[in-house]
Parts: sequence; C-alpha cells; structure tokens
Amino acid sequence: MVEEVKGNNTREVVLRLFQAVVLFSIIFPIFWFTNVQSITLYLTTIKLHDSINEIVSDTKDIIEKLNISKSLQRAYTQRTVKAIPKERPQNCDECFSRNFQFLINNENICKSVNGSVEILILITSSPQNILARNAVRETWLTFSEKNKGNIRYAFLLGESVKFKEIEKENYLTKDIVLGNFKDTYNNLTLKTLMGFQWTVKHCKNAKFVMKTDDDMYVNIPSLIRAIKKNTHTLQSAVGGHCFAAGKPNRDRDRYASIRSYPQRAYPGFCSGTGYVTSLNVVIKIVNISVNVPFFHLEDVYVSLCIRQLGFRLHPLNGFMDEHRFDPCIYTNDNLVTVHHVSVTMLRHIWATPCTKREKNI
Repeated sequence: MVEEVKGNNTREVVLRLFQAVVLFSIIFPIFWFTNVQSITLYLTTIKLHDSINEIVSDTKDIIEKLNISKSLQRAYTQRTVKAIPKERPQNCDECFSRNFQFLINNENICKSVNGSVEILILITSSPQNILARNAVRETWLTFSEKNKGNIRYAFLLGESVKFKEIEKENYLTKDIVLGNFKDTYNNLTLKTLMGFQWTVKHCKNAKFVMKTDDDMYVNIPSLIRAIKKNTHTLQSAVGGHCFAAGKPNRDRDRYASIRSYPQRAYPGFCSGTGYVTSLNVVIKIVNISVNVPFFHLEDVYVSLCIRQLGFRLHPLNGFMDEHRFDPCIYTNDNLVTVHHVSVTMLRHIWATPCTKREKNI
C-alpha cells in the first residue's frame, strides 16, 4: 500500500514536471521573442530619437543660416540702396556742414607788424608735387618775401601716405596747411573750402584772396594792378577767367554724372586755375556752403555758392592766358596767370634776363 502511494506521488511529480517543462518550452520562446523585440524596439527608439534630434538640430542650423542669409541679403540690399545716391539737389538745409581740422597748420602766416595783408594766395597742391612747390616758392612767390611782405601764401593739401615727408618739408618752409580729408582730385572742393575756413580763422587781416594751383605762373605785379582796378567790384564778386555758362561733361574730362549734377547747365563759373575775390566774399562763401550740396568740381561749387549769395562772376583780362614758349611774354603787363607751366619752364621764365622784376609792390 505504501509502495502504491509512493508510485502515485512519483507519477504526479513527473507529470507536473513535464507540464512545467512543456509550459516553459512554450512560454520562454514567447517571452524571449517579446523581450528581444522590446529591446530592439527600445534601441530603435533611442536611435530614432537621436536621429530626430540630429534632424531638428540640422534644421535649426539651416533655419539659422537662412535667417543669417536673409539678414545679410537685407543688409546688402539696404547698403546697395544707400550706395545709389539720389540726384543732387540745388540747395539744402545744413547738408554740407563741415568744420575742417588742420593736421598741419601755420597759423602765423598772416601775422603782420602793421596788421594788414594785401593779398593771400591759396595754392592747391598734391602731396607728390614737391618740385612744383619749390619752383613756385623760388620764382613768382619771391614777391611774398618768405611770407613777411604784403603778399602771403599757403599751400593747401590733404591726407596721404606722404604725410611724414610733408611734415619734414613744412618744418623747413612753414607754408603748408593740410586738412583732414583724403587728397584726391574729387576732393578739390574740400581742399578749397578748407583753405577758405583757414583764411577766416587765421587770416582775417587779408584784404583779398586768390586761389590758384601749383602748375601756374602768376604775374604778381599784374595781379596787384587788376585788384586795384576792381577793388569795389570784388567786394561782392569773384574775378578771373570766367564763363557765363557751361555744360556738364558726361563722358570726358571734368566728368559730372547726372546724379551728381542733374541740371543741364552750370550757372557760369570762374576757372579754378586762378581767381581772386575779397575777404568779405570768402567769409560769406564759408557761411553759405553749409546749405549748398557738395559738388566735386570746386570752381563750379564756388560759383554755386556765389549764386546763392546773390553775388556775381566778374571776368578779368589776363587770367588763364595760353602757355607760350617766349619767357619774356610772361612779364607783359596785361598777363596775370598762365596754366600748365612746367617746373622747367617756370624756372626758365624766371632766369631769363628779359623778365622784369618789380621789387616795390
């Protein structure tokens, strides 16, 4: 009986063990497959999440770059729009207010024992033209008695890479005024206005002012006679080689674009190679210039200021005569200025015995 019970128990254990094995053999693959899939799905999800983050990050970069590109395009467009200048108006309200700084200054040029200077000659020059400046100093500017006589002068220059050389030159000559603008052809108006401002500030004892260039011959005795004959007229006029009218050149020398000067004609002008006026007119040009828009041709710009002032241009005989090879002609009483005179020719004129010299002027 006991053995029968043991047999039944053994069978029951074996049966349950078999059932457990069968159940395990069924459940374990399902469990294993499910977990592997879960793990795979989990890993895939992680990878997908990382990929999405990368896509989002790349998208942000692209959007940021697009925004930057749009900003740059916007800025470029704005700059381009600003770079296209509007047509120059005929007048304005303080649109050209410029107070120049004198980086090289000789404020004592016009100091005088008797308090007055008859003529101040402002000579526009380029930094590299030291030979021309020396030639002028040693020829027709000798009438200034080294800036101690009744006639005084100053060379007008702008900034350049030759600044140190100009400083050395000025250390010896004490006759240069250099302003805070780039020395270029298109800045001749700035150079002339700088000279006028310097005159108003440091040479108010001058009665008359002449503006000329460093490639000119100026017959000082004839200049003095011309001024004496026109003393009253020059109180409200600029005199020299003047044109009643002129047309802007659109395709050659003295070029003026339609934007820079939309009008079809200039209101007349006196050649910038040499003109003369009174201190009174110079002061008024400086004052009115703030309301006269910039124009790069300085002689035309000065005439625009003259028109605004209600003053006039006054033709004077002897200004801007043709260059001639006979040096004795340059002492003619009717000749005042000659343009495009080389350094060699200028020295030849001065060294020729037939040339008259009027010491007491």
